[in-house]
Amino acid sequence: MCSTPWKLLGGLAVLAGSMLALLLVGPIALPKHSATNPSGIDATAPHPVPILPEAWPLSLAAGAARVVEGTFRLGDTFGNVLNQAGVPGRLIDQLAHAVKPDFNVQRIRSGRAYKIYFTPDNELVLFRYQRSEQQTVLVAKGASGWRAIEITIPYKIRPRFIQAKVLGSLEGALEATSIGRTGAIRLAHELAGIFAWDIDFSADLRVNDNVNLVVEQRFLEGRFVGFGDVLLAELNIADRVYRAVRYQRLGAATAYFTPVGQSLQRAFLRSPVDFTSISSGFSHRRMHPILNIAKPHYGIDYVAPAGTPVHATATGTIAYVGRTGQAGNHVKIRHGGSYTSHYLHLSRFADEIKVGDSIEQGQVLGYVGRTGLATNNHLHYQLDQSGTFVDPLRINLPAGAPLADELMPDFIRQRDAWISILREGQVDRPLVLAGSGE
Repeated sequence: MCSTPWKLLGGLAVLAGSMLALLLVGPIALPKHSATNPSGIDATAPHPVPILPEAWPLSLAAGAARVVEGTFRLGDTFGNVLNQAGVPGRLIDQLAHAVKPDFNVQRIRSGRAYKIYFTPDNELVLFRYQRSEQQTVLVAKGASGWRAIEITIPYKIRPRFIQAKVLGSLEGALEATSIGRTGAIRLAHELAGIFAWDIDFSADLRVNDNVNLVVEQRFLEGRFVGFGDVLLAELNIADRVYRAVRYQRLGAATAYFTPVGQSLQRAFLRSPVDFTSISSGFSHRRMHPILNIAKPHYGIDYVAPAGTPVHATATGTIAYVGRTGQAGNHVKIRHGGSYTSHYLHLSRFADEIKVGDSIEQGQVLGYVGRTGLATNNHLHYQLDQSGTFVDPLRINLPAGAPLADELMPDFIRQRDAWISILREGQVDRPLVLAGSGE
């Protein structure tokens, strides 16, 4: 990852969160610029952190003499959990009514954790409910009575370098790096999305291909909870090198670019379906498996289980939906410019599609089948350019759009900082902004 092509790359904007106690005390002050955040852009905390109006929940919790904690089981309610902990029924009804505008206790779900805090006199002072991984609800008695406040605990981000060698599947290669099965599946799917316009991992991977990544590790209150975004990727696949750099502006969606700022999101996807193999490629003369005669095969046959979703490879307008003789169930899409795509042998169509509909790239059109003249379940995909069928795997399709000139300086800062982290061997230490409580 530190090879010459990367020396001009980079940018980092890592936001590290604080502990719950700090959230309760007050807002977190984040500098606009720092050594570890040269762009001043919050690129790693997608959820805003509410500022609590008072510090009373913290003081109440700190003074608790008894804490009852557990997990809501199937059939448990807010009332019976509090009652079993020693809270009188009348008080339970009172606070449930008081906090209803902000927290409907009837919507508590099984599997969620809770903590109940009591004074030395066994008086209830605080109820904490873990609504989700990051969302915590606090129910406490303030100066104006019982209140409920929901807070969002930000992830603490730690970058990790992962290097894998392919011996079989991409998931298998990543799992062999000790990140675990769940982490391997998560990162494999993310890479498939990042490089969907350039790489078909089912077809292009070769033994001994290399994968080098810098990824987010997410922590909540010191506990690892999973991987976040891929920040930097360098893939050596089939003797070609593919690179991706994450870039995110404040308030904008995450996007991936080449090192020179060219969007990886191209006009056409590399493949319209998740498949197991290619049974037939593009050919001007192929022996037909049923007719047993040589005839052109102007498309790609992707073998996949029946019912596998088929996606539009590019934005366009549906020109045809129906059955076409040997082609079986067939969808035709006209795209901007001179391109038309065809999807054949579908088992059925997506319910909502019809002629004239505008279709987004990646939208489901139908499902793999074997209608028409077909020997097995597969998708026959064709691409027409100006009235002539072309090989979808070989044609140079339109490139992604470049970043606007005014965004390039910020992109360069983010890009270069990630590369700097790799060069300096800093990938195993947490990156913390000044003023974050660390």
